[in-house]
Amino acid sequence: MDLPVTPLPRRTVLRYGLGAAATTLLASAGLLASAERAAADVVNAELHPLNGERIMIDGLIVPVLGFGSTAQRAEIPGGRLEVQTGDTVNVRITNGTTRQIGLAVPGVPGVPGTLVPPGGTGTISFTAPARPGTFYYVGTIDGSADTGRALGTTGALVVRPREYPATFRDPVPIEALFPGALRNADGTPRARRQPLFGTDAPQIPQVIVQERTWLFSELNPTTARDLAGGRIALPSDPEPEYFLINGISGMLAVEDPATFLEGRAGDLLTPGDATLVRMINTGRAPRSVHFHGNHIWVLSHPDTPWIVGTNKDTVRIPPGTVVDVLFPFSTPPDSYPVVAHAQKYVVHDHIEMAETASGGHYAGGMVSEAVFD
Repeated sequence: MDLPVTPLPRRTVLRYGLGAAATTLLASAGLLASAERAAADVVNAELHPLNGERIMIDGLIVPVLGFGSTAQRAEIPGGRLEVQTGDTVNVRITNGTTRQIGLAVPGVPGVPGTLVPPGGTGTISFTAPARPGTFYYVGTIDGSADTGRALGTTGALVVRPREYPATFRDPVPIEALFPGALRNADGTPRARRQPLFGTDAPQIPQVIVQERTWLFSELNPTTARDLAGGRIALPSDPEPEYFLINGISGMLAVEDPATFLEGRAGDLLTPGDATLVRMINTGRAPRSVHFHGNHIWVLSHPDTPWIVGTNKDTVRIPPGTVVDVLFPFSTPPDSYPVVAHAQKYVVHDHIEMAETASGGHYAGGMVSEAVFD
């Protein structure tokens, strides 16, 4: 389950800056607090674009622009907006910056390209997809979604099936969230793995009991300063120096309870707290996420759908796309003698550059962990 936002160490907060419009921005992977259901099929939410500065893991201060649920607190990334299939979604934007701000939702048609002027307020309405899944929203700064991604105005959009509207209070069938992930059109099983420990190999769990949202982003300090100063177009190759999960990196991402994976371990034949990981790549480069301790089951993939249902330890996430996977929390086969508590395994990007920060400091990039309780 996604955990509530908790206070972070002093070094993770964002400092005041950029004049009167600046505010403190915090890392977040929690729910968008302003979202509320106004009717059976209507969700209203508020986003407050705000300027600010983030202290990177090595102490460098970089200008950013983030969304918040209120004008007093913004997050990088923005809060997770949860809706149901077919909902009418009304997003009210109150612009606290000096830039024109709009909203884009890649993969969701019909989102108006309306731009809200500095100091102004406007509402952008669209219809949630008819099929459940994981998406993301991005602020279009002066009409540019690329600028919004580079400065941090991004957040997750989760579309849940109408029959399972809430987060995981009770186990949710995988087929309800990801139709076709377990079975082919003819009804034959799709998700299989090679036998392990004989013929009684663990199969894909049938239900999900908790989840995490990981939003991957990149940051180049010089580009961020140029964009914050009014530049609209990105350079052809910004060559990022920082690689972030949910707005943080390195040991901060390892220690963040809203980011690292934690769950009860099952035995060799039975999964534990099967965890859905919604991985969103808002950057300009692909990610190659590698899980230690467990293989993961692929539940969705944008450009290689034939790997849905496969059991892998590494999965590629193309830029600007989403990949959903299931971490089963099975007792790792190399854990012998079996340790009852506090087994920890690394999760990281297999692209070596993305494990660093500031030109090579390892491991200051896209790295976190899986903790077996």
